[in-house]
Amino acid sequence: MARKSIALFVTTLCILSVVALGAKKSTDRLILALRKRILATVVEELSVKGLDINLPDSSHRLPLAEAVRSRDVRAVMALLEQGALARCHEPGSGTTPLHLAFQFNLPNIARALLAHGADPNAKDRSGVPARKLVPLSSSTTRGSSSSTARGNISELISLYDTRGSMAFESAPGSWLKEDRPGGSTYYWSPSTRESRWTPPPSCAWQRVTIQGHPVRYINTVTGQQLTSLPPALSWTRLRSETDNGSQLLWYNWAVQVSSTATPAELPPDMLAQLAVQVNVRWYNPTTGQYSYTDPVYSTPWRELTDEATSRPYYFNVDTRESLWEAPEELCWVKMEISDTSGAGEGEGEGDRAMRGSVGVGSWAARQYFYNRRSGEVSWTAPASGPLAFVPYASEL
Repeated sequence: MARKSIALFVTTLCILSVVALGAKKSTDRLILALRKRILATVVEELSVKGLDINLPDSSHRLPLAEAVRSRDVRAVMALLEQGALARCHEPGSGTTPLHLAFQFNLPNIARALLAHGADPNAKDRSGVPARKLVPLSSSTTRGSSSSTARGNISELISLYDTRGSMAFESAPGSWLKEDRPGGSTYYWSPSTRESRWTPPPSCAWQRVTIQGHPVRYINTVTGQQLTSLPPALSWTRLRSETDNGSQLLWYNWAVQVSSTATPAELPPDMLAQLAVQVNVRWYNPTTGQYSYTDPVYSTPWRELTDEATSRPYYFNVDTRESLWEAPEELCWVKMEISDTSGAGEGEGEGDRAMRGSVGVGSWAARQYFYNRRSGEVSWTAPASGPLAFVPYASEL
């Protein structure tokens, strides 16, 4: 009886699986419209509820790859805006849409794919990366000489090698965001008149904070990860004085643009934090440099805790180097003086060194700086590192 029940259960599961598989919307009509280059039908198919545009059709063709083959950048963008994965590989050949864009000399389409996370180093089934498919022929493609297109694509590859997908993002402040009833979000670009329901790459950055690890910034569209603040998130809140009174502005110091509109690039947690920090910046008296980011990030070194030993260690987010001893930038500490008379009980090594170097008469100052590695003491802050900056609040 038990065996019959198990057999019946397995059979039922198989039937349900087949039904579920059959219930998935086919991409056959979408790919047919792409191959015929009928954009209106493409848009109509993309609106079909439940359609997964990353599924191949019955002939194992991927919608985004077929959109590239159609050489219509509008069709490519329509799919990308609906969530098509730029890093997808065609079944069988392993070809990516970027392979096709490079092969066909389509720099505009290649740029759109790179902006959405396509990787020129991705290989097809034969092991050939997309970057190796830039044509060398002198044929023409859609009115552009092959040499010109090849030059454009070479420039795209160079940009990617320098900054990754971030190189192709819209400039900060390019997009506006509106939250609609029902939880949906609408994005609109006043300069290009583009609109979309999914976040453009510049609006897809998230800050990830995990205890014991450096802060990371991850783009949920492209997959790019950074340990330094991307330009898209380099916003601060300022109060500007005008003839008509004060005005609150958002200022992006990475590209030096300001806006009265709330930046669409900021995720909710960063927006809430920055909205209450008005005119917050730091100043380095030695170099005359201003900074809108916490001075702790003025150096690539981060102090972390080793999970196994609970000991502090130091990690360089640029070079990935780890040290048990503090690097020079983090050796300096600010000391508060608690005893202004003579040498008191509990006086630290730094206190004794400073008292001996300046004498009791100068002991009225309430703080000094001590280097834990060299034993050096100073009344002035170091020229570099987190302690080099002091808070600087002023109306702008």
